[in-house]
Amino acid sequence: MKKLLIMGVNTRELVKSSLRLPHETYSVSYYSTFDFKPPHKEKHILKQGKGISCGIFEEKYDPNKLLELSEDFLEEVDNIILSSGISIDDFTGPFKRYKKKIIGNHEVNNIEDKYKFYKKIKNEYNTPKTFKIKNNNDEEELYGEIIEIIKQHEDLKFIMKPLQGSGGYGINYIKYNVETKDKINETTKKKDNILDNEYELNNYKNCKKCDLILQEYIEGISISSSLLSTKNEVKSIIISRMLTETDFGLEKKFKYCGNIVPFNSISFDNNLLLKQNDYNISENTINNISENLIAKFNLIGSNGIDMILNKKLDSEPWIIEINPRLQGTYECVEELLNINLLEGHLKACEGELIKIPKVPENYYSIKRVLYSKDRIVVGDISNINYVYDIPYKGVIIEKDEPLITIKTPSNKVANCEKIIENTIEKVRKELYPIKDDKI
Repeated sequence: MKKLLIMGVNTRELVKSSLRLPHETYSVSYYSTFDFKPPHKEKHILKQGKGISCGIFEEKYDPNKLLELSEDFLEEVDNIILSSGISIDDFTGPFKRYKKKIIGNHEVNNIEDKYKFYKKIKNEYNTPKTFKIKNNNDEEELYGEIIEIIKQHEDLKFIMKPLQGSGGYGINYIKYNVETKDKINETTKKKDNILDNEYELNNYKNCKKCDLILQEYIEGISISSSLLSTKNEVKSIIISRMLTETDFGLEKKFKYCGNIVPFNSISFDNNLLLKQNDYNISENTINNISENLIAKFNLIGSNGIDMILNKKLDSEPWIIEINPRLQGTYECVEELLNINLLEGHLKACEGELIKIPKVPENYYSIKRVLYSKDRIVVGDISNINYVYDIPYKGVIIEKDEPLITIKTPSNKVANCEKIIENTIEKVRKELYPIKDDKI
């Protein structure tokens, strides 16, 4: 029996799948929640306890900490699976020798570096205009460069992102645009209201290796295409609707909030049903573009492509990025298609594509990531149906930090939405806001 190590921010879903396969499963993760089913061996960074704050994810998480924690496991296991939050390019120095154990893509720099990715595809695909910004931790220089680019493209709106990253973290809408042209033309380089979130600015300034990109902001519907591929063959699995904070009333906010799977005839748009035929793009077009992109970058295993459908009657979607690993839609895809996607990934990397069942008609799975509205103490939510990634009773969750995941299947999107709303109501009854930082 081979020993398989799963590494990432949250390994719960993949560990669950691995335990159904003939492997001895190991896990190293940031989170380890109440509902995490321990494998053969596991370690995690975040220690949850009564009266203890879980802190701010962006401040506490570092893939290097994950590697340091996994050092003895790396020596012991036969193979490694990477999920969100860690890349093969993080395996440097003493960890470089373990790269050969990783099952998946090994050449990912031209994908995970968003500017390199843009340059590779900009002449072939619909791609938002993108500029690289060197972050020298100099606030005046950073803002000066941003404003200079915007002056040259006053007809566009922009967002700023880390050069590398996932989950929508660190993305900011730039308020300077054609609607506030007078501010652009000021000679001052003051940062007044240039970003929606000053906290993110501080992260940029304090990050020693966080170069940035300034990217044209494309309004529309975010979707994700999931695929399996060998060295010789690529197969589209499913298209999903990707949900961000914007879909739940937080305008121009981009943190990942879940998915609706599949995206076929209806989807969410600010809690309203939206017909796909409002968009001049067919499912076949999306699949063909996705499969061609995977082939172009010689990717194997499970991969995902994030796109935006725009209402300007574009004939093709806008390509945002490729995720060269198993995606956030993982559990929803497994549930809908009744497959073990980890097994599919492993076999595809060995040259075999598993049979992909037809997507069921009139059946949906929705994943919703809920963030805490306040600094709170968590009560007992362990027995509420449809809830996953459950914090331990009595822990403190900081404002705007991940709280729980809700996942529900149904024959209608509207039914899923109702179940989620009812579940959120039950969960909120077990959340106790902390007043005046008494804890």
